[in-house]
Amino acid sequence: MQGMSDADRLVDKVLAGDTRSLARAISIVEVRGGEAESILSRLSKHVRGSPVIGFSGPPGSGKSTLIGRIGEYLRGSGLRVAVLAIDPSSPFTGGAVLGDRVRMVSIASAPGVFIRSMATRGARGGVVAYVRSVIRVLDASGFDVILVETAGAGQTDVSINDVADVVAIVVTPDMGDSIQAIKAGLLEIGDVYVVNKADDSRSSYIASMLEAMLGRGGDRPVVLRTIATRGEGVDVLAETLLRKWEQLKADGGLQARRRRQNIAEVAALIMEDFRVAVETFSSDKEFIAEVERLVAEGLDPKAVARKMMDRVLEWARKI
Repeated sequence: MQGMSDADRLVDKVLAGDTRSLARAISIVEVRGGEAESILSRLSKHVRGSPVIGFSGPPGSGKSTLIGRIGEYLRGSGLRVAVLAIDPSSPFTGGAVLGDRVRMVSIASAPGVFIRSMATRGARGGVVAYVRSVIRVLDASGFDVILVETAGAGQTDVSINDVADVVAIVVTPDMGDSIQAIKAGLLEIGDVYVVNKADDSRSSYIASMLEAMLGRGGDRPVVLRTIATRGEGVDVLAETLLRKWEQLKADGGLQARRRRQNIAEVAALIMEDFRVAVETFSSDKEFIAEVERLVAEGLDPKAVARKMMDRVLEWARKI
């Protein structure tokens, strides 16, 4: 159509379900910049607020296999499923893309399924904003459920609570001592706790330990057991997660969580812009000369930083 921009055409293809265009749009959003803002702005009115379910837990707990099985179950229910895997390692390894697709082999090529890996590139905080932007793109493109995977148990580059509506923490039967060590973190972030590899004889003990740690009460997190490699317990887990999302939506909890996420996202964007501005400005010859002059005059580095703050903020506004 005459007069349409490249961003307009790309958005139209994304809304029409074109997978290649979706992948390209996500790549643009990850890089940010003017084109990314244009794409996000055009897609914003199509965001429906689909469930975002997060999975966290240590490497080797079987998260990717479990997510693959859950995706398979949801597809069987007629839902379109997107998977976003957050890789805390270098973007040059390619490990997340290859590894996750291998472990999610049951759904990787299925129609109505889209798998995407994101490398944090060592960034903290700011990557939360990128993840949420990508989630909005996936939501607007028509996916009914978005599954997000991170490593660790809430202690990684991306806090799963800052991007997911409902959080599942995946552990294994051999984690007894380490579960005690990370008790505080576990209690803070999970809605559902999954003891995967439940064919291990120690799984009952770990499940009981978790239930005791989580205490009693009407709204306490649920502890479930699965064997992801066989698909056992996956249906119960999937339905429990969706039911928890519906409950949060009904009682206002979902709105409160997303409001908190919006604040975290805006704060992350501000910090990221400021970080880029500082890194860019600190290599500027004028900046270097001014710092050297002030230090030579005997000014404390902290005082120098305060003096330079306004100039850095001015620089940040140009980004």
